[in-house]
Amino acid sequence: MTKIIINGQIYLKRECFCEALIINNGRIVKTGSNRELLDEMPAGAEKIDAQGALVLPAFYDSHLHLIWVGRRENGIEAAGAESIEEVINRGREFIARFKPPPLTYIQGAGVNPDLFNKGEKRDLCRDDLDKISTEYPLILSRHCGHTIYCNSMALKLAGLSESAPEIAGGSIEKDERAKPTGVFREQANALVRKPMPPTSPDDIKRYLLSAMKKAHSLGISSCGSYDSGGPDFETVLGVYQEIYDESKIVAKPRLRVTMQCGISTREDMLDAYLKRKIYLTPLWEDPLWGCFLKMGSIKLFIDGTLGGHTAWMRQPYRDKPDNLGIQLLDLETLKRFVKKATAAGMQVLIHAIGDAGINAVLEAFESVIREGENPLRHGIIHCQITSKDLLERIAKNKILALVQPIFFADDMHILENRVGKELASTSYAWGSMHKLGIPVSFSTDAPVSPLDPLLCIQWAVQRGYNENVDVYDAFDAYSSLSAFSNHDESSLGRIAPGYLADLVFLERNIFNIPPESIHKAQVLRTICAGETVYNRE
Repeated sequence: MTKIIINGQIYLKRECFCEALIINNGRIVKTGSNRELLDEMPAGAEKIDAQGALVLPAFYDSHLHLIWVGRRENGIEAAGAESIEEVINRGREFIARFKPPPLTYIQGAGVNPDLFNKGEKRDLCRDDLDKISTEYPLILSRHCGHTIYCNSMALKLAGLSESAPEIAGGSIEKDERAKPTGVFREQANALVRKPMPPTSPDDIKRYLLSAMKKAHSLGISSCGSYDSGGPDFETVLGVYQEIYDESKIVAKPRLRVTMQCGISTREDMLDAYLKRKIYLTPLWEDPLWGCFLKMGSIKLFIDGTLGGHTAWMRQPYRDKPDNLGIQLLDLETLKRFVKKATAAGMQVLIHAIGDAGINAVLEAFESVIREGENPLRHGIIHCQITSKDLLERIAKNKILALVQPIFFADDMHILENRVGKELASTSYAWGSMHKLGIPVSFSTDAPVSPLDPLLCIQWAVQRGYNENVDVYDAFDAYSSLSAFSNHDESSLGRIAPGYLADLVFLERNIFNIPPESIHKAQVLRTICAGETVYNRE
């Protein structure tokens, strides 16, 4: 069916807008003025009056965790808690409200000790979580997701006592009696979660549908999502395909997903992915709607997070002089993984936050990138603690940076204390990245941060210290450049003839309002493949 949008402020490119556009069979056919396009409309065409709204290409979040977004809505929410006591009270309230069956694993997320402003400012321990419950196994994660806190019941079910083993690429905090305190970091987290029953396909489906609905309400039509750690790939893939099959029956598109596939440190999982030979092959598509699901990249981790003191640093943490963070993969293994994926023609995206971690990733990428060309679009996710020399190497090799400006909202309070003033001044360097020509895409890493593109854009514009970008560049990083990071730039991220009609209507023009008001712009409508998938009542 042919549709026309009129009376809009339709964004085409920097400082270039039009009033109207025509959609046919899920794609944009033409842009122009109301007068010229209305004259071309056939009888019976659907007319959508934007009523002066800003019409943009729908947001494209380059890296998040859809299943985790949905799952988090079914657990203890600790984000914003100002004290250990508040986290405890929220946990008790959750149990009292939902009354889970005995021995049900109860999870939670969002704990951020750096932002506690009442009582002790520290990680939670088993004694704290025992005050929530000793009858249920409890696992709460720090807001970054790389550090977890558990109670005595969770330790007992995992068989973790004084004999708890040391684990490469992770740490188990122990007290003076060598007993685990309930604080686990990085690869050690798996020890606590090992006895947990696997997430059922029905639960995965419920989580994904919830996350997709939320994304549409925020103007997001596409994302790169890390949902599979390897062994569960076929299950996750099957659930996605079932969701899209059902969406076609009811003629309502869901969220477009590029799968970013984890392997932890297991080479057999890497081999299994590469053996499938389905990289960038549509795993669910429709002749009119386009591609909704594909495998995009291998996802690796080299280190942890700044807040948890597990990001791998070249110099010790300023506030923990005996700590360099945690290296999750040795350089030889990292290079082997990157070379193997590259030889198979598969993109590699690597989580790296500390400057030592980023340096190791660059060494691995430099072993396969020739003459500064990066055709597979290998990239660094987060890319936070950087120096001038690291940024120049990233630019020279055309390595992608998939960054989260919203992270700065929390990390600005701890940055100098963690890494010192000099290194802090060259970190979260989105302005420098832009000036150097590094392909930068934006994302939230949700649910690590709220799934709100406008918050990310605002933080990028307000970054300060000469590292902010203007609102046009910030938006493009959340649309066309995010599409580029996931190999979708020929069909998504722009409003132009031939592109898929994925659009978002905002009630304010973010290009001409004060930066501090950007996050207040309300999403009025989200369109995917020409179909309205969200409409604010």
